[in-house]
Amino acid sequence: MSQTDSASLWTGPQEFEGSLKALLDAARRRGVAFDRSWAFRRDDDHPDLMVEVTRLVTDSDTTHSCDEYAPTMGETEFETELSSLLRSASRSGIGFDRAWTFRCADGIDLMVEITRLAKR
Repeated sequence: MSQTDSASLWTGPQEFEGSLKALLDAARRRGVAFDRSWAFRRDDDHPDLMVEVTRLVTDSDTTHSCDEYAPTMGETEFETELSSLLRSASRSGIGFDRAWTFRCADGIDLMVEITRLAKR
């Protein structure tokens, strides 16, 4: 089962954050390039979103172990899983237009910004 398959069980932002963190860790271990953005434009009632993932300078005082057992994936699969995660989060009422920071002692530190885009 992928992380996004359990999205309907989310009870709040912490569960979304955990799913996002596991997805990023799996992508990182497969060499998905970060320091870039992805735009998700939808024709349905889900919001149009831009996701930016930026590598941060490592701070050993604030890092902790990340999920070592997350499955690995390639860039196309990462984008598909990220899109699915965002749809599920939107249905669950998770707020966007904010950023999350993930500091991982066994990986790279990342900041993820998710921004609503104006409809075309």
